[in-house]
Amino acid sequence: MKSLYYRLALSGIKRNKKIFMPFIGTVIFLMVLCSICLSLPLDKSIAKAGGMDTMKSILSLGVIILSIFSFIMLSSVYSFIQKRKLKEQGLYLILGLEKKHLRIILFWEIIYIIVFSVVPASILSIILYKLSLGIFAKMTSLPINIFEEGIFNNFYPVFFVALIFILILIFVYLIQIIKVKNYSPIDLVRESKAGEKKNKFIKLIALLGIIFIVAGYTISLTTKNPLQAFFKFFLAAILVIIGTYFAFSAIVSLVLEILKNNKKFYYKKENFLSISGLLYRVKNNSKSLANIAILSTAFTIVLTSGISLYVGIGDITNRLFPAPYTIKTDAESLKVEKIDQYRNNINNLLIANNIKGESSTTFEWSIPLIRDKNKIRVLNNEEWAGVNLKKDFISLDIIYTPDTKLDFRGKDFIYFKEDNNEEFIKSLGYSARAISNEENDIPLENVGTVFENNKIIARDYESAYKLLKKLNPKGSNEELNPKVNTLIRGDLPKNFKNYLREHIDDLKVDPNQKFTIVDRSATKMEFLSLYGVIFFVGILLSIAFLITMGLAIYYKFLTEGYEDIERFKILEKLGLREIEARESIKKQMLILLFLPIIFCIVHTSFALPVLQKFLMLIGLMNTKLFIKSMIFVFIIYIIFYLAIYKFTEKVYTKIVLEI
Repeated sequence: MKSLYYRLALSGIKRNKKIFMPFIGTVIFLMVLCSICLSLPLDKSIAKAGGMDTMKSILSLGVIILSIFSFIMLSSVYSFIQKRKLKEQGLYLILGLEKKHLRIILFWEIIYIIVFSVVPASILSIILYKLSLGIFAKMTSLPINIFEEGIFNNFYPVFFVALIFILILIFVYLIQIIKVKNYSPIDLVRESKAGEKKNKFIKLIALLGIIFIVAGYTISLTTKNPLQAFFKFFLAAILVIIGTYFAFSAIVSLVLEILKNNKKFYYKKENFLSISGLLYRVKNNSKSLANIAILSTAFTIVLTSGISLYVGIGDITNRLFPAPYTIKTDAESLKVEKIDQYRNNINNLLIANNIKGESSTTFEWSIPLIRDKNKIRVLNNEEWAGVNLKKDFISLDIIYTPDTKLDFRGKDFIYFKEDNNEEFIKSLGYSARAISNEENDIPLENVGTVFENNKIIARDYESAYKLLKKLNPKGSNEELNPKVNTLIRGDLPKNFKNYLREHIDDLKVDPNQKFTIVDRSATKMEFLSLYGVIFFVGILLSIAFLITMGLAIYYKFLTEGYEDIERFKILEKLGLREIEARESIKKQMLILLFLPIIFCIVHTSFALPVLQKFLMLIGLMNTKLFIKSMIFVFIIYIIFYLAIYKFTEKVYTKIVLEI
């Protein structure tokens, strides 16, 4: 008797291989991604590279996200499969099997799925790991020997991931057992043909969905503070996801109803079949269409962010460090009367060694201000003591440099046209003139901060210090020390950093003066390591989103194909020719498959403002690069989508026309 159960389970898998094979392939694919993501932070050769704590955290987070995503998607897809098999299970019960026998058959089915998926996935994870490690090392510029720990050295993480996926599949099995527990044999047969259940409160839910989507869009468009964007991005994403599930059917049905009410358009034979079919599909399959739209949006946002950060590393480091080398010193040991001596020491060092370089030294104070009703004002003591992110804070950088050639034209300060600070400066009793960024001859740090950042340049140190005293929120009794940076540019030798270290005492104007030398190229490599990990995890997640989106499309139309066989047979008896049937199928699928694309493009476009501010926190300010990356990702997405469309169209047509 026991052999009967596992034979029935195996024959069921073979008989329904069109629906089981993609599922097994997806399990293998997701498990390999998880294994790679977990193997990397546990690899000893990477640990020896040093400075991997942040990388390990990012990779570990990637494993958690992939595991949760795998559970959600596999449970959803497995329910699709079992819905297709409900009729078969109902027949088993009618023929005399009991529900406990059905549970045993399903148990053996999940055992076979585990064997056919987890075992090959484990082998592939071990084989492909070194290739993925090589790619990871290349992307992050890690100086490691990938074969140092042997060829196959990731058995433990693969075993751990295998356990995770076995538990996921067992949990999926238990969910299915609970679902069929209260069904009678007749109910199982009927349920196999049922679409999504209608909700009595569909209009209210649709209205709530639209409200959620609009609320998510509003958050994205109105968020100004980059630190607020960190939290609000996820809130907006949750609102849009819920709204898409609630409102997808209502929004699309509204468009189709408008087409239906256009009698000249609707009552043409080729349009009648397509629109009526679409109305049925959208109302009965809105959840699966919403899934496709959300997965599409997740793919475009994650991959666009990863590409923008990775490709923009050079731009980020150039904005952070406008010169190849920066010498930072403490303001306490560099008094104002010693500024000229310090500058001369640096210039003399360059001249004495025939180094064709130029230096510029800047003093920079950062003062927090508040924009209140479009006017900038100073913080009071209470506001300084309890900083509230809801307030519109501004960071004002007061800069003095003796190395600028800018013409102040008798004014006390120069501000940038983009900041428009003239009224505020005049209200403090000072004069100012505006310049554009292009006119500025001082290399300045230009990156996003938690707050809006404005810069003004002082004519002399005294003017800067007096303004500082007026704006000091802590009171005039407490000293605010500036950041003192010397930027060195020009035709510099490759070992210039070592050269500076050797002659650092020649620069001192005080025996206790301390220095920090920043090499932009070395900093770029550090950014490459960090953003390379983010990009690598982003690629893994994007591939997971893309493949499962394709799987969702495939199962959707496979299920509908089997449901539509009888409908097309009736239409054929009523005189529908095969060529007309093909045209109807093509038009329905074309419109239906491209509805999620429209949602994806709209969602991604509205996510752009808050996503950009979120990425500003980690240095990305290049809007053009971000938009180019998004266009590139959309091209990849549409090409993949078209390939899925052509494939599913053939599968669906073959099923419904029984070719």
